[in-house]
Amino acid sequence: MKKYLTKPRHRVNLLRLQRVCETNYLRLMKLLPGLFTAEYFRLPVQHWSTDGHHPVHQQEWLVVRVVTRSPYTTLIELKMEAEWGNLCTTPQAEVRLYHDVRMAETVTCKTGQIVLPRYHYPNVKMYQPDEKEQHNQFLAQWLDYALPACRADSEKTE
Repeated sequence: MKKYLTKPRHRVNLLRLQRVCETNYLRLMKLLPGLFTAEYFRLPVQHWSTDGHHPVHQQEWLVVRVVTRSPYTTLIELKMEAEWGNLCTTPQAEVRLYHDVRMAETVTCKTGQIVLPRYHYPNVKMYQPDEKEQHNQFLAQWLDYALPACRADSEKTE
């Protein structure tokens, strides 16, 4: 008779998850300095050539809409709009910002389904055990992509 080894249950690495959420909050605050007063942002994301005189590719926009606002939290919806948007699906996410602890957590990503902190694996939808952490890592990479381009664009217009 064969014995099957059971895989140990996935443990959320809280330190790593909190670090990503804290840095995402800082990225969003740099990107959206008027977040506490404005309800809608449409930020141009334009990457420039190394000489700084012409854009590398077509224009993209990071669109941010405030969904709900309360004294300690803000729920925002982020999405990319691009001239090439018909070629592939552009990213979308809902992010909750916790102002008292200065953290930003991905609530939903592209599908509209709420992301749980941990999933049993295997599961029907084939979510990874650390799906929540992966969504927050993706948000970090997305903001790292947009932040320098938006900052460079605002410096060029001043």
